[in-house]
Amino acid sequence: MKKIVLLPFLCLLLAVINAPVYASITIEVSIDDSLHVSFDFSNLNSTMYNEIQAHPEIFNSTSIPRTIVRNLEKQDLRQVSWRQDSTAIFKGNGAIRVEFYLEGQDILSFTVNKVTFARTYTVKTNWIKFDVNLTNTFTLNFTTYFAPSISSWQRINHTVNGIVHQAFYYNSTVSTAPFNASCYFILPTAATNIRASGDTLTFEMPPSLEDRLINSPILILGAVIVANIIAVIYRKVRK
Repeated sequence: MKKIVLLPFLCLLLAVINAPVYASITIEVSIDDSLHVSFDFSNLNSTMYNEIQAHPEIFNSTSIPRTIVRNLEKQDLRQVSWRQDSTAIFKGNGAIRVEFYLEGQDILSFTVNKVTFARTYTVKTNWIKFDVNLTNTFTLNFTTYFAPSISSWQRINHTVNGIVHQAFYYNSTVSTAPFNASCYFILPTAATNIRASGDTLTFEMPPSLEDRLINSPILILGAVIVANIIAVIYRKVRK
């Protein structure tokens, strides 16, 4: 009787022990006046991790941003650039982090309302669909992982450093062994009128401090007063 009772538990234990542990990739794109992009790889097995580390000519800190920009250039989208603060990507324990910024009118632009001075931002997201080699024998196919347009992604609340943001989220259901891939496009906390159409996000932001100052009647009045004072002083000096 005890054997019969224990058998299901033994089967469950064996299933857990033998279940594959997939590596994962989490991508976060924080939207501001540029796109702050991070790719976090975790649970890489030691063989793949060591091979990536041993062959920087195949994959290094610049591989992803260079591939993205190159793909956009093939689509005749050349008003885009990237920059990077750190080239250290290997974090140990099977973890890799690649971090950089994307900017340029072909992926991020805005217009200013002449009455309210609010900004309407347009963000292109199809640049996330690209392929990049990790090793001689393995390619990450983000074109397949993130094939659905962002308009079909989940809109969620996403917490970053204790602050809640609106975000668009997708967890790839493609058979991505040995990787599970997920991506977040994270909007500013002040974003309103958020819309997704195809591969494009749009949202509004309140006037920036710079816009408010430039268009402030007080500032204009102050400039007129200063100009009059200068004119009076100039006439006195001429006399």
